Amino acid sequence: MSTTTRAGAGGAAVTTASLPAPRPRDDGGPSCQGLGVPYLSDPLVLPSGLTLPNRIAKAAMTENLADAENQPTSALERLYGRWAAGGAGLLVTGNLMVDRRYLERSRNVVADERLDTTRLARVREAAAGTPVVAQLNPPGRQTSRFVNGRPVAPSGGQAVPMMGLFAKPRSLGHAEIEHVVAAFGASAARCEAAGLDGVQVHAAHGYLLAQFLSPHVNKRRDEWGGDVAGRARALLEAVRACRRSTSDGFSVAVKLNASDFRHGGFTEDDAEQVVRMLAEEGVDLLEVSGGTYESPALLGLGLPDAGAGSGASDVPVAAKEAYFAAFAARARGAAPDVPIMLTGGLRTRAAMEALLAGGSVDVIGLGRPLALDPDLPTRLLDGGDGEALPRYSLPTVAGMAGESEWYEHQIGRLGRGLEPDRDLSPWRAASAFVAGEMVRGLRGRRTRR
Repeated sequence: MSTTTRAGAGGAAVTTASLPAPRPRDDGGPSCQGLGVPYLSDPLVLPSGLTLPNRIAKAAMTENLADAENQPTSALERLYGRWAAGGAGLLVTGNLMVDRRYLERSRNVVADERLDTTRLARVREAAAGTPVVAQLNPPGRQTSRFVNGRPVAPSGGQAVPMMGLFAKPRSLGHAEIEHVVAAFGASAARCEAAGLDGVQVHAAHGYLLAQFLSPHVNKRRDEWGGDVAGRARALLEAVRACRRSTSDGFSVAVKLNASDFRHGGFTEDDAEQVVRMLAEEGVDLLEVSGGTYESPALLGLGLPDAGAGSGASDVPVAAKEAYFAAFAARARGAAPDVPIMLTGGLRTRAAMEALLAGGSVDVIGLGRPLALDPDLPTRLLDGGDGEALPRYSLPTVAGMAGESEWYEHQIGRLGRGLEPDRDLSPWRAASAFVAGEMVRGLRGRRTRR
């Protein structure tokens, strides 16, 4: 890899045929020890010094498998042991909350002062040497009313418009924002104490830091809002807090939207500016994704209807892979020394290796495929391929909720030592989730105050 020290790494989806032909990496970007074209099986050394044994990463997905005190469980140990055995070169955990007052799900792990680091260490040990990075995240307004009836956001008043499941948030005060920033640093330190290899600061998919980045949500006119630099301040301060709280060898990654894919939201031009800022901070890995609960491009939904300049494509989603590949190329140009991970839509080995060979992507992120097929990385590394995932003919909002809970149910089965249940109805999964969150959330609210 050409970058062994710290520096300062969307859009239209592509088909395999439209991906660039393989070429040697001579552009100064990260590569496999300078040996030329990278392949899925090649290792990658991050600027922190962490070595990924291959280029396949398990992207973060909410597990919702903590206990009633929001501590790691044996189910999480089994889950990460299963994913590690499946062959991925990097495991990014699902949302670890930085403050138990603000949960995304009722059974998130919370990395606050009550965290039992020995239990988190057992999850790390279950991964049997596979690098593990914890995703850190406060949800902001994007938490159901069952879990938090008084959520927070950069600006108050706008609830997430989804079937009445989300309450109107109140605006965070300056001191509260500083508390959130400090919580990122403290949580990162606890993750390092537990033996994890790094953290990922979640600034995508409509959660709190993404809300700060989006002018659709962030209407502030103080130092935390306004232009891109102001809206990016919370993210940059969170990254700095993680850096200050951990050692030089501990990786700090960021997950960033290519776009919100909605009018008046966070655009590709905004995102490119933020990438340049993150490069100056020396992030160790930048994951590119996109969308929010309102415009779930991360699921391939809504892309054809997105406005001009948003990074959306006019090609039918079903015919595409790599939803955000075009923005990954822009990110490479903006931050040539930062390793880039691309997540969203990738299913075939040919597309993955073509992206790696094209030079704009260094790591392939896979989420839902590994909830259904945890051994997929090994098969890809052995020359096999992925498969099409189930899609359901449900209304967009209900369909997104049903599909999300369907995959979360599969993750839960893996955590219990079971195989995925492909015959499960998405309606049944969604109904069980809502009922469970309602009961657990109402109980939990009383204990978290």
